[in-house]
Amino acid sequence: MNSLRLAGLVGGASAALMASTALTPQSAAAQETGPAQAERSSVAANTIIVTARRRDENLQEVPISITVIDNATLDDLRIENIEDLEVLEPTLSVSAASGRPNRPVYSLRGIRPTEAIYGQDPTVAVYFADTVQSPAQGSNLAMYDLQNVQILKGPQGTLFGRNTVGGAILLTPRAPGDDFAANVMAGIGNFGLFEAEAGIDIPLGDSVAVRVSGRTVHSDGYQVNVAPGPLQGDRYGGEDTWQGRVTAQWNPAPGIENTTIFTYDDQNTTGVAQVIQAANPNGAFIQCYDGPGNPVGGTSGLCAIEAAKGLVLPSIFDAVERANGRDVTEVETNVDLFADVEAWGLINTTTAELNDELTFKSILSYREVESISNGDLDATAIPGILDLFDQVSTLDHYSVELQLQGDSLGGRLDWVGGFYYYHEDGSEIGPGTFFSDLLAFSPLRQGGTVDNDTYALFAQASFELTPELSITAGGRMNWDEKSVVLLSRSATGCSLSVGSPPQPLPLDQCEVPLSESFSQPTGSVAIDYQITPDVLLYATGRLGYRAGGFNLRADVLVEYEPFQQETVWDIEGGTKADWYIGGVAMRSNIAVYYQWYDDIQRTVAVENIGGSPGSAVVNAASATVFGIELQQQIRPTDDLTLQFGYSYVDPQYEDWIEEFTGTDLSETPFFFTPTHSGNATLIYERPLADDWGDLKFLANASYTGDQWINALHTIAIINQQPDELLPLLRQESYWLVNASLGIDDIGGSGIDVQAYVRNLTDEDYKVGGVQLYNGATGNIAATFGTPRTYGLQARISF
Repeated sequence: MNSLRLAGLVGGASAALMASTALTPQSAAAQETGPAQAERSSVAANTIIVTARRRDENLQEVPISITVIDNATLDDLRIENIEDLEVLEPTLSVSAASGRPNRPVYSLRGIRPTEAIYGQDPTVAVYFADTVQSPAQGSNLAMYDLQNVQILKGPQGTLFGRNTVGGAILLTPRAPGDDFAANVMAGIGNFGLFEAEAGIDIPLGDSVAVRVSGRTVHSDGYQVNVAPGPLQGDRYGGEDTWQGRVTAQWNPAPGIENTTIFTYDDQNTTGVAQVIQAANPNGAFIQCYDGPGNPVGGTSGLCAIEAAKGLVLPSIFDAVERANGRDVTEVETNVDLFADVEAWGLINTTTAELNDELTFKSILSYREVESISNGDLDATAIPGILDLFDQVSTLDHYSVELQLQGDSLGGRLDWVGGFYYYHEDGSEIGPGTFFSDLLAFSPLRQGGTVDNDTYALFAQASFELTPELSITAGGRMNWDEKSVVLLSRSATGCSLSVGSPPQPLPLDQCEVPLSESFSQPTGSVAIDYQITPDVLLYATGRLGYRAGGFNLRADVLVEYEPFQQETVWDIEGGTKADWYIGGVAMRSNIAVYYQWYDDIQRTVAVENIGGSPGSAVVNAASATVFGIELQQQIRPTDDLTLQFGYSYVDPQYEDWIEEFTGTDLSETPFFFTPTHSGNATLIYERPLADDWGDLKFLANASYTGDQWINALHTIAIINQQPDELLPLLRQESYWLVNASLGIDDIGGSGIDVQAYVRNLTDEDYKVGGVQLYNGATGNIAATFGTPRTYGLQARISF
């Protein structure tokens, strides 16, 4: 996209909003609320408090694009996982990693990592109570008892630092109240769902308050294994979750506040089975079979081994035919699927007002995460093709952040500066089988250990040039030190090789230590102009940084090379306006952005010893991303609120030459990035007669456009696929519809009752999968999203 087109679109969007705000006959009188009482974001007249710049500010006065979802909307739409936020934020995409629901991969504005694996950092960081949640496993566990969720879009390279080139998701927990209070929820639903949640505020004198909250969820799962054998009838997509949180707030002296949060999460899921969709008749393994007991394909290679061993395996082609003739919730697998994660953490935040103009803040955190899972990448009940057993990941991490915040020059200068340190160490080992029933392979244990340190110094200041015009500038210096020890072996041999030509290491010395340092300055600058008290015009530019690292799947020298950091520069222009037409309250937020995405980290295929498949992570490409976002809220009456969101994203690779073959890959599409997406939400609230309570109806429809769903596919691989298979590599556009209907405060009792339904039309849609049609296994499989669910919840507050 050329600069003239960009300038025209930015100017056109700004002019359109300026024209609309010219119709404003009166200002939207804001109702001030504190952070703990953020009101429903659908009401344009309300002030919504955000912490995108590490201080409490009005959403409409912050010069970046932010989506805020309050606790009422989270409850009404039963948003209990970060991926559920997609129905309210069209630029957010969350995909599953090969059917393992507790290993999410996050994307904002098309900026997304290839996969979720140690050694390759995320592009969108999740923060809980101002502390980062690492690794990807377990980052989705804090979605209960929240005050709100804030989605910051675009690189956040100053105050949030590394690995936020796409944006950041901030989860703010509910703070303890000053008075004794409690809330309890219980619910039931289809697929054997039972859930309960509770929270209680306990004041302990004038200076100490405690909030204790917890949640449990049990469901049987929406998939059933129909393959004959010992696992027939097993269900997948279910969970047993237990979570608890204790928040203690202590005010030992005027101007000093200390908050300590302890969290414990134990989520045991039955995993999600993939659905086989196609098989390559020329695949290395499956060409040997066209039916049980009828091997074909010659007497060489794997077919000869099969014949010599006298194996009789089911036909993968029959499995494909069966899958294509039934519902996607009926699956076949030979693996006892599960994905469990356990985590606990401790966060301490201390704020001390040193004087009227200076505040010190300390944020300390420690967290341990352990996960284990089984997977079936071939998506069939045929044993030993590509099965994953006891994939174990552990990570301990702690951080120290010290801030000094100031309010100077009579309130015209707000500033913050500080120091940040983060440490993590852990291991990720992925045992699995690859043709183990044909070849004399014992399960391969591949992965390694990580030991990483991050240091940063940062500062940002906002200066009020005039009462209407402000400028903000900030910078951050980042240092990363990364160390890994690669581990890859079976019971009989070491898969790690050194030298040229490569030679396997001895089994008793089967490890390769690697280390590297990375550094990068990042920062931001913004200017905002308050045209009227209710209309903001802003422009901002930012640089974000994603640290380099190592490939934990490396086996040979070419794969051991560290990959370097990637960066995202962006410019964003926009308007935020509260206004009225004929007494109807409106809120219109528009953002137009352009991103320069450089040194993009991508996983590419390489050959290992004997021609076996391998992978390397390289800085493969550069790209640009142009986008437009619209958030519109309308309140026609006191009873009715309408919300609309729209996102247009146009990403293009500018330069991508495949490192090992010289092939031009610049026509490769961005994966999990629909060009068009959007949502609409209707909220209707009305008091019932005779004090029966308040009727509340909420409906949400979200649209996701066409998108490619395989992160490893390049245009070269796509062009190798038969035309009839191309639809299997994509997810066509689809709608999801959610709704809830309830009565709040029935008869003044404090009891709320709500019925809800998610995915009302029972849409089948893919959220990921394994596509190895031209690879070693020759199969295409898909992971599908959750089908229609419905249930009933009751809440009581006192």
